[in-house]
Amino acid sequence: MRQFLCQGFGPMRLGRQVAVLAVVALSAAVFVSAAAGAEPTKFDLPTATFTSTLTGVCAFPVSVSITQSGTETDFVDQSGAFTMIHIHTVEQDVFSANDKTLTGLPYTFNVDVLFDSSGNVTHVYASGVVSRVPLPDGTVFFTAGRLDFVLHPDVDFLIQPDRGAQGDVAGFCAALALSP
Repeated sequence: MRQFLCQGFGPMRLGRQVAVLAVVALSAAVFVSAAAGAEPTKFDLPTATFTSTLTGVCAFPVSVSITQSGTETDFVDQSGAFTMIHIHTVEQDVFSANDKTLTGLPYTFNVDVLFDSSGNVTHVYASGVVSRVPLPDGTVFFTAGRLDFVLHPDVDFLIQPDRGAQGDVAGFCAALALSP
């Protein structure tokens, strides 16, 4: 305190500074609590299994059996409207076409669903591993990175990220293709 006073901040200036800091801190606390909304809600998601069809990757459609589990965290504003949903997922996929099957290894990724102030979804980002599939030749089809499902509105299932490590699609498709 003595060093603080010796730097030209007399008792009157110190009192004013403390008062100003108190007002700023109080205002910030009120603003943050109003903007932040309620505490995030986190819960476990039940294990889900569903199927999809992968198109536009190979010259033929690929059936995909998907098993997922994970957790979801919901973020809302003060009015209870969603601002973001964060999902942490472990997934395993089984790909089938032309009487051939490839069983993927379990992999982890995150999904962030972002909302605008009107409650509309603006982005659905998935980041992490996108696919991890051992191929018959001993290699692994592996993709990782980030993709935005909003950019692919008519697609149910993706194996290549918009940004990141692109896997060997030719090798993946060859493993599921009709034998010559």
